[in-house]
Amino acid sequence: MFVFLTIFLLLTMNLCAQTRIHNAGNLSFLVIRSSGPGMGHGLAGSDGRRLSGNFRYPADGKRHYLGMYSDIWVGTEDNLVAAGWNLDGKSHWISKEEINFETSPDGKQSSTANYKATGIDLNVLSTQSILSWSTLTHPEADDFVVIKLTVTNAEAVDLKGIYVAVCADWNIDQISDPKTDFSKDWVDLNKEQKMLYTYDGDDTDGIDPVHAGVVLLDGELATHQIFPIKNRATQKLDTALLVPSYRSPLISDPNRFFRSKVSARTKADLEAFKWSAWDYASIISAGPYNIRAGKAIEVTFALVAGKTKDELMTNTQKAKWITFAPQNVVAERSKRLVKLSWDPAINYVDGYHIRRLTMGEKQPLSLGPRILNGLKYDDATVERGNRYIYTILPVVKNPIDELASTIELSLGSTPDNVTLVDKDQVVMITWEKPLYEPAGYHVLRKTAGESSFRQITPQVVRDNAYADVEVKTGVEYHYQVRPLDEAMQPLPFDSDTVRILPVFPPSRLYSDQKTDPDSITIHWTLVSERIAGYNVYRSYNGIAPWVRIANISKEQIQHLKTADRTEILGNFSVVDQTELHFTDLNVYDRSAYYYSVTALNQEDRESQMSAPTERINVSSVDESSTEINLSRVFAYPNPLNLLKHDQLTFTNLMGQVIIRIYTPVGDLIRKIDHIEGTSRVGWDGKNEEGNLVRPGIYMYHIETLNPEIVGKISTSGSIAIVR
Repeated sequence: MFVFLTIFLLLTMNLCAQTRIHNAGNLSFLVIRSSGPGMGHGLAGSDGRRLSGNFRYPADGKRHYLGMYSDIWVGTEDNLVAAGWNLDGKSHWISKEEINFETSPDGKQSSTANYKATGIDLNVLSTQSILSWSTLTHPEADDFVVIKLTVTNAEAVDLKGIYVAVCADWNIDQISDPKTDFSKDWVDLNKEQKMLYTYDGDDTDGIDPVHAGVVLLDGELATHQIFPIKNRATQKLDTALLVPSYRSPLISDPNRFFRSKVSARTKADLEAFKWSAWDYASIISAGPYNIRAGKAIEVTFALVAGKTKDELMTNTQKAKWITFAPQNVVAERSKRLVKLSWDPAINYVDGYHIRRLTMGEKQPLSLGPRILNGLKYDDATVERGNRYIYTILPVVKNPIDELASTIELSLGSTPDNVTLVDKDQVVMITWEKPLYEPAGYHVLRKTAGESSFRQITPQVVRDNAYADVEVKTGVEYHYQVRPLDEAMQPLPFDSDTVRILPVFPPSRLYSDQKTDPDSITIHWTLVSERIAGYNVYRSYNGIAPWVRIANISKEQIQHLKTADRTEILGNFSVVDQTELHFTDLNVYDRSAYYYSVTALNQEDRESQMSAPTERINVSSVDESSTEINLSRVFAYPNPLNLLKHDQLTFTNLMGQVIIRIYTPVGDLIRKIDHIEGTSRVGWDGKNEEGNLVRPGIYMYHIETLNPEIVGKISTSGSIAIVR
């Protein structure tokens, strides 16, 4: 009676403990370190006030499938077992340090607590690490938690015959009053995985499909026991599970209780004993270990779940892989070397073995020593132009193929980070030069409706940029960049495919100012049915800030086209089915305004701003002042295709100016003295020596020649030259 009263008080008293929660995607698992010395809890969970079940699956569900009597045992065959649950309701495991909870960059969560065995003649330390992984970085690892136990001999002499075990009180059925914590389940053994797994054995209330198991991932299997945790007559806790005289044989002797039909080893045993589905504990132990004074041994278990038996087996193999396989493999390329590095396996391994498969070949090549003890390897036997798959295998006596990690890389000339920008009526394609720079490139393009790419570059591109001038607003384009060898033949390293839905603003805005200074009308040509709408912006000085003052959608434009020709919608109107007019009524006398328009594509992405209008004055003030504004200057066509265009035109010039054109590094290649005072001037694409410049990006700087004017007296910009 005293035993049940002690345990009842422990389960119902308010919990004063440090807790940490693992959220590993499909499950959540609570780790408890009690602040009260000697308070028992094992692998139990908590509802915030008292101990409860653990291992909620799925994470957003209501069921906790791991019963509160689940525990970690470390002991011998001589009735010495340190445990988290005991008859007096206390624990042998005492920790004076807080749980160390960490999340690594690869999404691994780890909570580690250091315990000392007290109240028992067994001087050992136990470091208990609970590991889980984020679904975002490891979607294959979201159905289990790993329990890594490091047991240290704190004696001055060697310890012999140490066993390490996990007792899992799975409750899958959960049919009755929660106060009874009772479940009718079946338990069976998967010998290959070293796992005892539990599933619903009661079909009277519907079968819960979840399967859950306790697995020995790393360690020598000593025993696997299925023990009734509840008395069949009273349906109350069988306290034999809490005493060392039972625990020692359960973890050290696989036959003792089996021969006397106190415990079973498989479901076949349960049926042979004529035991029905019941509330069973699954006990998996590893050992025996001989631990030298001051030394430690490591054993790894996992608590795994699945929505079916097949899924459970798959998840168990994934738990084995993630604890044995090297993680976060990195391959760094240089011109004659591949540098491999990786994080160590969670479980103990003798070392690693490296294999490399060259794409196109059938057999991989082993690299380096049979067993590599480090976490790095430099492969100096690589050749340019090859693709390789590296496999890093953990070695436990022999390389383990099914627990390997792989990484693929290319030593070819694949252009990286291809970028598309739609601007100035062209799509500019740029890319990073690869490690092995090819002799040149071709750019390939297809539209969304085409099945294959076609080359659009008439000549070999020597630089890492190309301007596609044959594009239309609203048409979806896909691009690839293809590297070429010295014979100008394609190399098998096309870039990744990138897409764009280009959109361009109106090429020119026109303005009409009424006689009365109460409104300004601007208009532009409707050039594409694929434009999804327009935004109208206004500025007081022709430069930022620009304020959006109106917008119109494609549907509204269509309505205006079909409506009465005099209809106005939001100050917009359509004239002759081809011109879109906007009237700004919010203007003031003796003020000046500039306007710009952007277009929207079908994905609501906004184009660059159009070239602004000339300054529009709502005033009777004389406009012959010396104030100018060079910020409205722009150059077209930009990019300049030297095979198609005779010159580049600078427009919106005001007064006499000087134009200087530079290379990106600041070398002056051409100077133009524009003294005529007209609004535009051309450049023939030649340098001071009269030679056409090479394709590339160039900078221009324009400044006034009249020191008496006021306003924006200089401006700069960039131009692209292509062939």
